[in-house]
Amino acid sequence: MTKSYIIDDQGNPTAVVIDYESYTKIENLLLDYGLGKAMEEVESDEEFDLEEAKSISGFGQQKNE
Repeated sequence: MTKSYIIDDQGNPTAVVIDYESYTKIENLLLDYGLGKAMEEVESDEEFDLEEAKSISGFGQQKNE
């Protein structure tokens, strides 16, 4: 991976520039990792079918005006 560093006046690195293809690969890996962690967190949660979820949430019920 080709990278370039941006440094401040004291020579300390402040940023890294990488090519777009590498960036998208890193971004997708991080998103996949985050999705996996989120899925693990809800793995043991109770499941509902669509109709149960609608009933619990009140979604789709008409309001009396």
